[in-house]
Amino acid sequence: MLAGKFFGKKLAVVGAATGELREQLLALGVDATVCATVGELCHLLPQNGRNPLVDLAIWICPDSVEQAEAQVAELALLADDIILVPGREADVSKRRPRLVESLGKLGLIPDYQYDLTDLSIGAIRLVRNPVVNRDEFVTAVETAFARVNQRFQGLERTLRTRMSELEAADRHIANLEEKLLKLKEYRRSIKQLKEEKHALRKSPERKVGQVLLAPYRLPQKLVREARKHWPADRPPAQSEYQAWFERHRVTPAQASAMREDSQRFVYRPCVSIITPVFNTPVPWLREAVDSVLTQAYENWELILIDDKSSSQELSAFLRELPGKDSRIVLVESPQHGGISAASNRGLEAACGEWIGFLDHDDVLEPDALFQHVKLLQEHHDADLIYSDEDKLTEDGLDGPIMKPDWSPDFFLSCNYICHFTIIRCELLRQIGGLRSEFDGAQDYDLFFRIIERTPRIHHVPRVLYHWRRSAASTADNIRRKPQSLETGRCAVEAHLKRTGKQGHVAVDWRTHAYWIRRDIPDAKMISIIIPVRDRVDLLKRCLSSLTSRTSYEPYEIVVVDNESASDEAREFFSSFPHRLLRFSGPFNFSAINNFGLRISSFRATTFVISRSFVASCFVKSAAYVPSSMARRITICFFESSNARRAFITCRGSSITGGAARPRPRIISGANRSRSRPAAVPWKRI
Repeated sequence: MLAGKFFGKKLAVVGAATGELREQLLALGVDATVCATVGELCHLLPQNGRNPLVDLAIWICPDSVEQAEAQVAELALLADDIILVPGREADVSKRRPRLVESLGKLGLIPDYQYDLTDLSIGAIRLVRNPVVNRDEFVTAVETAFARVNQRFQGLERTLRTRMSELEAADRHIANLEEKLLKLKEYRRSIKQLKEEKHALRKSPERKVGQVLLAPYRLPQKLVREARKHWPADRPPAQSEYQAWFERHRVTPAQASAMREDSQRFVYRPCVSIITPVFNTPVPWLREAVDSVLTQAYENWELILIDDKSSSQELSAFLRELPGKDSRIVLVESPQHGGISAASNRGLEAACGEWIGFLDHDDVLEPDALFQHVKLLQEHHDADLIYSDEDKLTEDGLDGPIMKPDWSPDFFLSCNYICHFTIIRCELLRQIGGLRSEFDGAQDYDLFFRIIERTPRIHHVPRVLYHWRRSAASTADNIRRKPQSLETGRCAVEAHLKRTGKQGHVAVDWRTHAYWIRRDIPDAKMISIIIPVRDRVDLLKRCLSSLTSRTSYEPYEIVVVDNESASDEAREFFSSFPHRLLRFSGPFNFSAINNFGLRISSFRATTFVISRSFVASCFVKSAAYVPSSMARRITICFFESSNARRAFITCRGSSITGGAARPRPRIISGANRSRSRPAAVPWKRI
């Protein structure tokens, strides 16, 4: 921060930790002298008469009052431009006024126009003999106070955010403790039942019963022995999803036809599939390699990167693979570097125009590459393409994730793109590949850096990737790798920082999705439209929850009355404190909302039904809509005791009750899985 704000000036930093700071400034090319005390600085710098020794002195005040007062006179001789930074333990309200007064006697006057809140909220700049105008000075002081007040409000919001996170974490811990207590009770019950079972086995009644029932149990024993020697060839039971998938997956005949069709593609790029390998069970890796060998689209290369595996069986298997197919390339790492480092080695060896990532224990469908390249025939400018996926378990396929098309806001909540993805190689190399500091969520960080470069992202709505559930994989549960959750949160924070968006990233402990608590730099008026017809009791409850639980300001409440006829409604509306509109005609929810929407002149509008019970944060959501879209976006909230749902519609098209209206996408907490939240549940076709 010092290098960026004061680049090109000769600096003196007094009172800092000398060693580390000096090395950092030297590495950044900043001309600076770093000393622990002012006395050391006077001995180090050359004496040159009356001219100031440095362009700018940054003084981090010592904790001792006596030491600070003793250094003031010496510091005033060093520079005509001084930045005073209170120490960590210093009381700014008491220390800073005394030091400013002492420096003022030596001709150094505060410059309140200079914003130093990024350096320290208590920092202040002092300049020697400035030309001070009274009106300008008052304005500067007021501006400085406004900056500090804005920073204080920001810290207050941050504190509230952190407190709400702690409360959510406490609730989550309480739920886990409750489940743990139930588990202990179950274990005690099981132990008691085992003891009772053991006692019954030794009882004389059981022995008598065994003797009496022995002739009847003989046929059962014979049948069991026969089944052991001649087991029936019965297929394993399929889940409902797997039965559906088997009916819709590509058949061998269809794969053969696709293989012929791909030969006629106008654009036939080579797809390099990168697979880092580390101590993988050989049967699982064999499945992964076979799934690539059977691809209907045949212009590919498989790059296997052995990340210094310790398994001799695995190493021998890997060395055999290049001889089976010339398209398989083996890269051996000299040392174990992790999944990102291994993937980058594969990227260096890749010759394809497109890059795909396949985990060493996962499986591709035979038409995976075909479907992606088929999409490229129509979308030549695409930079990233992803497909749907499911989970590969010991019992078959399960846990499908049918993903939506590209949704930037949803992607901020979870890495729903995940598998299977192909990326343009040129773009991947431009952004520097994967980063090892994000191992565990390296693909999430990679996708963020890609979407910052290009909006050309496409979706293949077909399950083409099977993600294996194992003890070491987050496919089963994100708790398998708790560090992945934190690394993913850091990836979201890094994206917000690069794009200049203000907000704090929290974790929703119920769904393990990320929740961005955004800062609102410019609060805009929100119009809340509530249609009603009689039922004043419901309206009163809605208004009470809205006004008492919403911390956002400013907003207006617009109630659209559809010919309420009750005496209670007339009396209530006679002294109604909010804006009241009258709508004539039969009750039509869409028409009433459109009427209120036409009357409203504000940039963002929120619809609420009168029987809703409003949560404290819901009005803020309307304020998060980008200003470029706010005139056309309407956020609709419906909340009841058992569900909370929201959808976004275009303001340009009316919300009508006809069959031709565009269907909004529902976002519901009930549709999120615990490992990676799914967009919508699978459905039969």
